[in-house]
Amino acid sequence: MELSSVFVAAHAAQVEWSRRSLPERGALLREIGRRFAARGADVAAVVVGETKKDPVDAWFSDVVPNLDLFDYWSGDGAKAIAPKKAPISALKFPKKEGRLVYEPKGVIGLITPWNYPAALTLRTLVPALMAGNAVVYKPSEHTPKTGDLLAEVFNQVLPAGLLQVVHGAGEAGQAVVAGSDHVVFIGSVATGRKVAMQAAASLKSVSLELGGKDAAIVLADCEIERTAAGVFWGAMTNSGQNCAAIERVYAEKAVYPELVKHLVGLAAKAPIAQVATEAQDQIIRRHLDDAKARGATLHGSYPGAVILENVPADAAIATEETFGPVLPVWSVDSVEEAMRRTNDSPYGLTTSVWTTNYSTAESIAAAAKAGVVTINNSACTAAMPFAPWSGRKDSGTGVTSSPLAILEMVQPKFILIDRNADPEVWWFPLSDQATALAKQTLEWLSSQGIAKLGKTLGLLGAMKKRVAEQKAWQKP
Repeated sequence: MELSSVFVAAHAAQVEWSRRSLPERGALLREIGRRFAARGADVAAVVVGETKKDPVDAWFSDVVPNLDLFDYWSGDGAKAIAPKKAPISALKFPKKEGRLVYEPKGVIGLITPWNYPAALTLRTLVPALMAGNAVVYKPSEHTPKTGDLLAEVFNQVLPAGLLQVVHGAGEAGQAVVAGSDHVVFIGSVATGRKVAMQAAASLKSVSLELGGKDAAIVLADCEIERTAAGVFWGAMTNSGQNCAAIERVYAEKAVYPELVKHLVGLAAKAPIAQVATEAQDQIIRRHLDDAKARGATLHGSYPGAVILENVPADAAIATEETFGPVLPVWSVDSVEEAMRRTNDSPYGLTTSVWTTNYSTAESIAAAAKAGVVTINNSACTAAMPFAPWSGRKDSGTGVTSSPLAILEMVQPKFILIDRNADPEVWWFPLSDQATALAKQTLEWLSSQGIAKLGKTLGLLGAMKKRVAEQKAWQKP
């Protein structure tokens, strides 16, 4: 099907879909969730085949946690876009009522990467449909089969044309941006900037989830074995191919040697899967070669997990997103130094803090320039559909997950109903009496307690006289 026909069909299907109630849409999405669960083994197998990730990674990221999406967005998550009655004051705006409703934006263009081809897609796909939108979805050119499988599961239940998949690289992505009413892009900073510029030309809203260079701050009072295990997992899961992967560790001097010892031990025995693409492999090798040439100490070898020490602060592996199974660790003299170095990055996606002093951890969380801060854990909130996922700086704009995400996929509309037979006091004529009433209203608004109660009767009387003046003026 031609891309132009794809969007014509999507728009037509969306009009009918938007007329269905939230409960009707929710029931269909729950059915899709049941079918997705039944195809869980198929999803895991396709993901493993296309990304080369370990099957355990596929099950725990692209299959199991995603079942919560269907229940959440068809239930509590949908409350964010339910119609809401406005709190209109009967005295300020007599005989009026209002309500806020949310209308779908239309066709959501969804462009996703290859590292979590099912999980990252579903995080937007499910709420976009729940909000009444159609979706035109371009999976990564490296994971087309995952995209087709997801579409197969959804389209067994959805009306024809509502969800459509287009394949290709940059040119296909540009077409998706051009034809959509709102764009959700997950990928690199460089491509995200291009998407934003293209969308801006037509004043189109866009949500960008981009890269990260996430830091872990390890304090001397941490539980060392659990901390090492958690930091190592945060760095090496999916072979480090995770926008929220821990790519920098700043450990207080007192705990640094023991932490490195534990990390090196884990690296020696952890199975690390092959990275997904040749291009990513080359980036990892370039970063490692640069670090080694500049005096860094490498523990382990790539392919495989590598722990680095003595890395210059301006080395590529210290500043650029690596997206691989490598982890540089630095010793710091204080929490303040760790915090400064953590925030000294063009990225701001997630930060993790490892300590048993929760008061200190809360202070660090408040100061972190990141969209997500986890204390004694890493990256786990991505599996929580109610938890907003957002970035700072080059890590992107917009939100995935949580009610804040679904609100980006709708347009608010306020509807006012006025049953007042009298003219409004601010209508014509513009008289001295109108000015006096405005001043009296200001005094009433500024007063409190008994004084306000006393002024209310006077204000009501003045408003009555003003309406009488207006009615006389209106007569022919």
